[in-house]
Amino acid sequence: MKKKFKKRLSIFFGVLAVLIAVDMLLPADIQNPVEGCGKESYHPKSFWHPWGDHMHRGVDIFAKKGTPIHPAIGGIVIATMHNHKIGGNLVVIISSKLRCHYYAHMSEINTHVGAIVTKKSVIGKVGDTGNAAGKPPHLHYSIPTIIPQGEGHWDPKKHLFFINPIKELEKNINQTSKKK
Repeated sequence: MKKKFKKRLSIFFGVLAVLIAVDMLLPADIQNPVEGCGKESYHPKSFWHPWGDHMHRGVDIFAKKGTPIHPAIGGIVIATMHNHKIGGNLVVIISSKLRCHYYAHMSEINTHVGAIVTKKSVIGKVGDTGNAAGKPPHLHYSIPTIIPQGEGHWDPKKHLFFINPIKELEKNINQTSKKK
């Protein structure tokens, strides 16, 4: 048992070292993860909007079922899950600034734990799994972190800080249009 723990701990610190190096070398600009989608595909005020008995901690990006999903930013896949009660088929990627990027309701997952992904990788496809069953197909995208940073909100129930993904997506759109 101790050997397994030591091995996992060394893997964790190895991944942490890679992330720190990546953080120092690469910009943290994110892209819309749903292929071909822009501002018209999500509601600009859906982050931290009342949603049943809790606040909506991300953005729902609506698209045709089966539309490819790319990482919003490169990183390492740290979790995949099929048929989760809430998220359905989901993927979690850790990136620079120790941010997690949570992608849920996918119709299929096209990656695996430990994969190093870039913005060009396809990690899954838009769907309606989990608590999105019966609703229009979409990707739920959120950015939880244990370190408060940027614009967002602390969720005491989850013990996590949720960065506003809409502000991050729009920041990148504005920077891209300024370069043209």
